[in-house]
Amino acid sequence: MQDVLLLLLCAALGSTMISATIGVTSLCAGAVAPWSQFGTLWSVWWVGDALGNLVMAPILLVWSAATSITASSTTEAGSATHRRPLETIALLAAALFASLVVFAEQPGLGLDRYPLQYVIFPFVIWAALRIGQVGTTGVVFLASAVAIWSTANGFGPFTRESVHESLIVLQLFMGIVSSTGLFLGAAIGERDASNARRAADFAALERSGGRLRVALDAGRMGVWDWNVRTGGVDWSENLEPMHGLAKGEFPGRFGNFEALVHPEDRPRVSAELQRVLESGAGYDIEFRIVWPDDSVHWVAAKGRVMRDTEGQPVRMLGITADINERRHLEEELRDRARELADSDRRKDEFLAMLAHELRNPLAPLSTSLQLLAIDPAKHERFVAIAERQVKHLARLVDDLLDVSRISRGKVTLRKEPVVLSEAIDSAAELTRSVIEDRGLRFTVSLPPEPILLEADAVRIAQVFSNLLNNAAKYTPKGGSVWVTGERQGDEAIVVVRDTGVGLVPDLLPHVFDLFVQGTASLDRTTGGLGIGLTLVRSLVELHGGRVEARSAGIGKGSEFVVRLPALAAARASPRPAVPPGTRPGAPGPLRILVVEDNQDTAEMLGAMFKMSGHEVELAADGFTALRTAESFRPAVVVSDLGLPGMDGYELARRIRQQERSGDLVLVALSGYGREEDRLKTREAGFDHHLVKPADVDKILGIVAELAAREADRQGTAVRRTAAVVDR
Repeated sequence: MQDVLLLLLCAALGSTMISATIGVTSLCAGAVAPWSQFGTLWSVWWVGDALGNLVMAPILLVWSAATSITASSTTEAGSATHRRPLETIALLAAALFASLVVFAEQPGLGLDRYPLQYVIFPFVIWAALRIGQVGTTGVVFLASAVAIWSTANGFGPFTRESVHESLIVLQLFMGIVSSTGLFLGAAIGERDASNARRAADFAALERSGGRLRVALDAGRMGVWDWNVRTGGVDWSENLEPMHGLAKGEFPGRFGNFEALVHPEDRPRVSAELQRVLESGAGYDIEFRIVWPDDSVHWVAAKGRVMRDTEGQPVRMLGITADINERRHLEEELRDRARELADSDRRKDEFLAMLAHELRNPLAPLSTSLQLLAIDPAKHERFVAIAERQVKHLARLVDDLLDVSRISRGKVTLRKEPVVLSEAIDSAAELTRSVIEDRGLRFTVSLPPEPILLEADAVRIAQVFSNLLNNAAKYTPKGGSVWVTGERQGDEAIVVVRDTGVGLVPDLLPHVFDLFVQGTASLDRTTGGLGIGLTLVRSLVELHGGRVEARSAGIGKGSEFVVRLPALAAARASPRPAVPPGTRPGAPGPLRILVVEDNQDTAEMLGAMFKMSGHEVELAADGFTALRTAESFRPAVVVSDLGLPGMDGYELARRIRQQERSGDLVLVALSGYGREEDRLKTREAGFDHHLVKPADVDKILGIVAELAAREADRQGTAVRRTAAVVDR
């Protein structure tokens, strides 16, 4: 509308007055026209320029603008002709026909008596309403062109006595038509533009609302509006499922919301709301709600109070978020923190127990060595004490390593058919000394028919040995320990029962946890690290079984039930007995090379081999050992793995590369006893792997077996030589 007004005032009226004045003044001053006709010429000039600006300028401006707008399709008004091409063509055709009828009618038809020139206005209105300014300028242009041609030729309703007078009247009329059409088209254009903006704003609002809904759904939140005065509550649709309600089921009253709050949290929520309404502070609270199915869920609510001009609360706006999962995670984290704290406490207790248990055997071991130096005559007794304590230390270390290997999944079972009675006999043999020392009555009750297990014989014996050790430790002197076994379906069930101190009910669920022990006093008479039962459970589960602990309480004994998968019933073939080793002739002396960087250990090993009649050389590192092996030509090399400069693995590989090393026996003696360590020693060329502190009998047994083979070989060679001499 502002553009049309500026066009009329500045272009059609103002600028044309200037152009008419300049033009007519030039004509009169140049004597082309007399000054007496200045007014007439000026009016004609001005009307012609004004009509040109009203008819031609709008069509040039509007149609060029409409073309660019249509190309970009940015507004609804600008693309009207593009969207309604048939209607635009029909409009222009109808306007042209009407203009011919109105302005080009022939005299004598009787139409000159009627003001038919006003027929053009409906077409202008049609164009303005449907097509916009593009249509109105087109209709005005066609009507003006037809009217000017007809009037100039003496046709139409504007014919006067002179052409000059006729054109003046026509131009005034068309100026009014053009002005009306331009104003009306501008008004319609503004309306369409406003509608387009509203539509765009509504679409943007819908998109924003959609994004908000997505964000609320993703955040599991909903929006609410509480009218404090009326008690009405307006909920977003996603709040109902959050409260366990179907969509549309919430009645929309504050009392209905209060009914959903957990009864224990309802006073706290009401007090918080009252505080917020009185103080104007922010509403921020977490509470529980009860769903219709009686399940309890956690939500968090935040809100702000809206007040009137008098400062009275009228509304409260806020959001509610579903925090049920977060609260459960927090509870799990708290439980986990308590478990970690308990585990840390048990770890501290374990370290204290470990220090105690390591000092226990070290004390008699140290004393035995000192007494042995003072009174060598009693060496057998002192040596026996030292051996027992060293074995005890080795057992503690083995238990710790077993727990570590099992927790990391490093234990590999070597399963084979095992007779249950033999596994229990092996376990009883391992714990017999403990049971006898405490004077316990020990009873084993097994069915006459053998029960076969698919198990690792060593590990399954370790299970029953740990259970028997545990029973013996916690049973007072003179008590009883029973072992019973039976087959039930596809399971073998073994029960180890004692008359010991028993277990408190709170301890039963945790008795198999790491570093957990039963009642123990400060003197630690029962001993142990609290890992025996952990090994039992882990090994039983590795065999596909399960174990449970039972006790009637303190002083009423304990019972451990082991359930293992049993093989199909069959006659158990006895294990082949190992024939006693017969060594033909007295084993001759061997050359033994000891490679050990610890001087005390090396000297002790060397002395042990020399006492057995063997020739010994010592080396403190791998390079010295290689040089010694070339000159000494040992039959046995006993080597540590952690050597300075060159480790034991590399030493073994290089020795195997020497000539005449095929009959050489390599024995690894190290503190590394993992399965992967044993595999590495075999790959390096070692024949045996012993773990420190090694059993003396095992080392001497290996050497004696080799000496026996050497004696057999030498005896065979002598006999062959004698046979040749006889022939």
